[in-house]
Amino acid sequence: MKYIIIYLSLFSILVADINISGDARFRPRYDLKVNGDESSTGDMYYLYRARINLKADIDDGWFFNSKIGTNGTAGMAKMGTVYGDDIAYSYKPTVSFMELYFGHSDEKSGLYAGIFPLKNNPSLDLHYYPSNLVDIPFALFNNGTVIGTAGYETLFNKRLNWFVSVDLNETNVEKDIEGNSTELSDYETVGFDMIFNISNVSLTPRFLKSFGGNDDSFLPTTYGMDVSLPKLSGFSSGFSYYLSSTNGSEDDAGHYKANHMRVSVNGPIAKGKLKFFYDIANMSNDNNEDDKVSYMWLSYNYTLYKGEKGEFTLNPTYRLQTGKNAGASNFDEDFTRSKFEVTMQMKFK
Repeated sequence: MKYIIIYLSLFSILVADINISGDARFRPRYDLKVNGDESSTGDMYYLYRARINLKADIDDGWFFNSKIGTNGTAGMAKMGTVYGDDIAYSYKPTVSFMELYFGHSDEKSGLYAGIFPLKNNPSLDLHYYPSNLVDIPFALFNNGTVIGTAGYETLFNKRLNWFVSVDLNETNVEKDIEGNSTELSDYETVGFDMIFNISNVSLTPRFLKSFGGNDDSFLPTTYGMDVSLPKLSGFSSGFSYYLSSTNGSEDDAGHYKANHMRVSVNGPIAKGKLKFFYDIANMSNDNNEDDKVSYMWLSYNYTLYKGEKGEFTLNPTYRLQTGKNAGASNFDEDFTRSKFEVTMQMKFK
């Protein structure tokens, strides 16, 4: 009995710094798409997901973080949809590591590696998804994460955040039987940001640059800034502007220039919180000149229950996209896509 008590005591010590939490969502959505030629589709469907977080702290700043969920668009599955060879009514979503990283962090610096999240912002949409530009593609298709290494350093009392994402692994050197060799570098992206507070205004400049391939590869460089303005009557507001372009000249196939601007307003109304932002993006390349697309998000998050162990919320949302396929030969400036949805979410901890 003495040893059992000792083992249980040791187990409680070992798991004391392990935290398990998660969330579950159910989202009915009506999705209306209207093309420039006046053809259209309308679809009512149901999305769902569940995610489990497991975090461990082994003292002195060493940590491990993970998130398990479905590696689909926004981590969600659609009811009654056939995936692969499955039968629609019998399909069950598969589970993947959505986040999986470990490292060390303290007040001055941090370093970690694996699948880690990046704070969602328009520079990531513009850099990683120039063919989409709007409709928060980085959050939807990357699920807000990249694979690689990241960290931060404290410089002049400011935190410089950085990351290196491994976007595509290549065979770096390949020789044929005649001794001719081909060299390719892995495709990687580096990113930096730092927050500056000037009075009640917060500035966050960001810089991203991709490398890899060979001398003929067209890879983007993206830079710009987020600006957060002082609160007014409990509402916070801000705007951002980013530019992105590839190497090469305007006449090169594969070269493009793009920009993205966002204005946003968030604040409490009654027992909930209003969220609004509006995006405008432009793309120019060897196919098209100044293709414009836009996107609007309007939602209201209402908390039905909140306790020590979790909460349950309702979030009606309206999203509107105008224009699609910017920079492509089939650019449709008159295209619209409207999404009407209500997200029911439970969080537990």
